[in-house]
Amino acid sequence: MPDTVTTTMDPRWGHADRDRKAEAILRTVELMAPERDVRRGTWLDVGCGSGGIAATLAQHVERITGVDPESWERWEQFLAEHSNLKLHQGSYRDVDTLCGPNSIDVVVCNQVYEHVDDPVALLAAIHRALKPGGMCYFAGPNLLWPIEPHVFWPFVHWLPRRFAQRTMRLAGSRHSEELDAYSTNFWRVRGWFLDAGLVPSNAIAARIEAGFAVRGKQLRMPRWLAAIVDALAPLSPGFVFGLRKP
Repeated sequence: MPDTVTTTMDPRWGHADRDRKAEAILRTVELMAPERDVRRGTWLDVGCGSGGIAATLAQHVERITGVDPESWERWEQFLAEHSNLKLHQGSYRDVDTLCGPNSIDVVVCNQVYEHVDDPVALLAAIHRALKPGGMCYFAGPNLLWPIEPHVFWPFVHWLPRRFAQRTMRLAGSRHSEELDAYSTNFWRVRGWFLDAGLVPSNAIAARIEAGFAVRGKQLRMPRWLAAIVDALAPLSPGFVFGLRKP
């Protein structure tokens, strides 16, 4: 545990359903890499938040490390419950120190890129941490989707930030300061992946199938339908990519 003051509440996005989300992420990774036993690998959750996803994954994988800019009240409980889980306060810039190069089989980067100061540096850190052949589950919001997913207002993320926040306040919103994420579009984020040396593949269809599976429902998309779903990624509410380090 970091020797800092622990945050005493859950993140504003809540803690509920973290177990299902973690299991859906795990199943998505397995669908993206059917030739590998990803459960026997070493995992890293960058931007792990209050730790619920990392703690659930710890029940299924060999080892997992989570890192987040804040420490959270639940961390102490999770660390006591899972001996193969480590949680550290820090940023993606600390990944080199925490893990070392070429040491991680799977990275989870879930709803993080829009909150960091330098997404390109984030991806470079992920590339360094991954073993050759390792993969990253990468998900985040799409700028082109008209509803901003953090405040659930239409179009405000397309406006200059201060103007958008002022408009929200004038309209009576008490959540204008929560408009603090900076998303991008499909083509730009793919360019970041390639610049970082990571090979991307769309995984929205796999994530949808995995989400149904953890709720006890079966959804098997025919290949042609899965191809259409992934082809529509530039217009989807958010991205889901499988990134591989060659």
